[in-house]
Amino acid sequence: MVVGRSFYDRCGDLAYLTNHLPPFPTAIGAEGISGLGHAFLILPTTGEPILLTDLRRHRQDIVAVRDTRAHADLEAALLDAIDALGLPSGRVGIAGLDLLPATLDRRLRERFPRLAFDDAGDTVAAFRQIKEPLERDLLRGAARCAGAGQMAAHAAMAASGARERDVAAAGIAAAIAAGADFIRYFRVHSGPWSASGSRWPPAMDRLVGPDEAVVTDVIGTFRGYQFDVNRTFGQPGLLAPARDIAELVEEATLRAVEACRAGATVAEVAGAATVVFARSSYAEHGGASMGHGIGLETVELPYFRPGDQTTLRPGMVLCVEPTLAVPGIGGAAIEQMVIIQPDGGPEVITPTPTRLW
Repeated sequence: MVVGRSFYDRCGDLAYLTNHLPPFPTAIGAEGISGLGHAFLILPTTGEPILLTDLRRHRQDIVAVRDTRAHADLEAALLDAIDALGLPSGRVGIAGLDLLPATLDRRLRERFPRLAFDDAGDTVAAFRQIKEPLERDLLRGAARCAGAGQMAAHAAMAASGARERDVAAAGIAAAIAAGADFIRYFRVHSGPWSASGSRWPPAMDRLVGPDEAVVTDVIGTFRGYQFDVNRTFGQPGLLAPARDIAELVEEATLRAVEACRAGATVAEVAGAATVVFARSSYAEHGGASMGHGIGLETVELPYFRPGDQTTLRPGMVLCVEPTLAVPGIGGAAIEQMVIIQPDGGPEVITPTPTRLW
């Protein structure tokens, strides 16, 4: 059984196997209504697969499962579909076990006490981690959408009296015009807020000062495949220490990208960035995670952390993003999307310049 959640959230395993991205947000249930924002794929060892969706349905022209059924009470429909398989006992592997609503988990175990429900997430993840040629093309398109948004945001920042909100609006419009399906958010943090890895709301009415650093982050999809690109902006002549922090992060990102080679480990990539930070007085302010995989979901494995011995393989697509966040001063983030090649360094698919100050 494969569990998927809304298109902007955690639909990767489900979308990979069915091409269905649940279109509705997860929502509270009511009498006769359950599972909104979810979908379930049943893959029996014999017989045809069954895709169960909520009442917002699906696009039959693109979904790859012939037996697709929409239900208001999606949890009850799933229980009935499993019951119809007539399994007296045995094991059911669940991909996306961490997405399974607790109420549904309880109902499954109560109704089928002789079935063992096991975590099978690694089974699908092993296929998804290496991107096929078509997937890589879609991720290149995604990176171009992010680049269009970032460059429009950078131009908007240069306008006198620009607010964070104006910068975000320009970036969102440009990314959508470039072909993005949707923008999950366009985060704009300026001045002292640039040291915030995340903040609610993503962009405020705050005026961007002429001598301030601005950290932006755009996340969205192109034909279902995700983009995630950070950049650091500044007016010409950005003063220290904001300039020094931005230059350190740029160098750390470039060194980490260079280390992204087939056969290298995640720890080696993280180490390449750590060495750069270690030469500065800001070493203790580096982020714990320096990147992640990307594909049908924004954040996929592996996480880039010191000590992780995951080996990079051709076809992996990664976001490399060493960051610095210095409280009271500011921060910087520069993120590159890369494809691991069979030989040599990676293909950098992010078209946006790394130095925008």
